[in-house]
Amino acid sequence: MSTPNHLIVVCGHAIWAGGPSKGHDESEWLIESYKKGETPTFIEHIKAGVKELSEDERSVLMFSGGSTKKETPLSEGRSYANLAAANSNFGLLSSTSNEVESSAHPLSPIPFHPRILVEERALDSYQNILFSIIHFWRSQDCKVWPSRLTIVSHAFKRRRLAQEHCAAIMFPLERVVFVGINPPRLVLVDGELPSEVEAVRSWKEDPHGVGDELAGKRRQRNLWGLEQKLFLTEEERRKSGLQTVSLNNGAEEMLIGNGPRPWSIEPDT
Repeated sequence: MSTPNHLIVVCGHAIWAGGPSKGHDESEWLIESYKKGETPTFIEHIKAGVKELSEDERSVLMFSGGSTKKETPLSEGRSYANLAAANSNFGLLSSTSNEVESSAHPLSPIPFHPRILVEERALDSYQNILFSIIHFWRSQDCKVWPSRLTIVSHAFKRRRLAQEHCAAIMFPLERVVFVGINPPRLVLVDGELPSEVEAVRSWKEDPHGVGDELAGKRRQRNLWGLEQKLFLTEEERRKSGLQTVSLNNGAEEMLIGNGPRPWSIEPDT
């Protein structure tokens, strides 16, 4: 297989706990009350990510999202990958003889397709993207950054994800594709969701999410003490070439400087 250069990120919004309906019965999901009725949309997000993966042999699919429910250590990202595996990747993928499925994991009864990975530390949409980019690089032996990015989430989050977050981390916007799927009965006002307008405002004011409001939300979601640094080791940090600064007494980390970011370098043609 050619070296991957295309990262597909499916942003997690809930946790599928498993069950015989393979996600089609909402009782199998751990969701907030305001997300009731949305689980078919989450399945469509997962399916859309798998479809994107099937159309590009140089792509890697990353299901992203941390452990956000006190009932289980299972992460959003892993639960999405579990659902894809339980549904046989919706019949969209087939492994070739030289591809090896993922190794066994106590929270993943069915091995994943070799080009499906999970990012399990993100606690908001900004981290969905940045942590996934870094995990892609980590999965390629810390040698290759993605030169293309596809993001799958709700359509009403396009501006926040594909513009604000990508601009904040300096990922070239011309190399970003956004696949948006909204719940069918979503009520918009003048074409927008009022709560999302407020979210975009917050991220414009605090692009890396380090202020009290946005960082505070992450900390509230971090029920399982997930590692919130960008890199897992000092060696990783050095190899990345990225400038970062520690926050919250060393428990968190953010990008600094104006680049160039390694993922912003023009890819070879």
